[in-house]
Amino acid sequence: MQKKNQNKRGYRLPLVAVFLVSLLQIACADTLLTAEGFAGKPPGGTAVVSTSTVSLGGGLYETNLDATSNSAWVYFDFENPSGITVADPLSNNDWDIAFERFMIKVNGGASGNANVQVVALNADNFTARAQAPSPFVPATTDVVDAGDGGDACRPTTAGVLFAFLNSTATPNACWFSYSIGHLTVRDMTYVLKTYANKYYKIQIKTYYSETGTAAKFRFQWAEVTPP
Repeated sequence: MQKKNQNKRGYRLPLVAVFLVSLLQIACADTLLTAEGFAGKPPGGTAVVSTSTVSLGGGLYETNLDATSNSAWVYFDFENPSGITVADPLSNNDWDIAFERFMIKVNGGASGNANVQVVALNADNFTARAQAPSPFVPATTDVVDAGDGGDACRPTTAGVLFAFLNSTATPNACWFSYSIGHLTVRDMTYVLKTYANKYYKIQIKTYYSETGTAAKFRFQWAEVTPP
């Protein structure tokens, strides 16, 4: 009988090698670990502009955004649909929303001074939505909060509970559901009120690229009429 952990020449592989291979396999999964940005990450960071936006017609747009960096946020402005470089996000009103790995923050509350607010709509008809909810409630933003390590959508962050991860909201505002090593986009429509008092509906379509790379966001959005 062939011994376990042997190669084709019959030599026994060192246990440390088997252990290292296992660690590499675990590291490849997009899990909610410290590497995803929960250990004392600053609220800022200078991001490389890495977005592309195309018109789908009828005022609807689709944006592809690379949020794969573990050390920099990618900032986005709906009024001038592009990724922008932001040196000081806490005092800059040019950005509306920003992405880093699976985290999504908005320019309001604990993350900025532009008073961007979000209403999350569970299982809403994104295509048919042409107006912001009236009244515009429950409107949430990023708030100072230690988080809860027992909730996959609300783990302990750098003292901030992001609006798009607020599973304590009603309805649950988390943009994804989580299973070991995989994030699944939930059927959510978000309506944002920006610093310019404009309203945009947003729906995240995919988080993984066609080749399986995580944090390759694809989302659709359009301006909608005020409440």
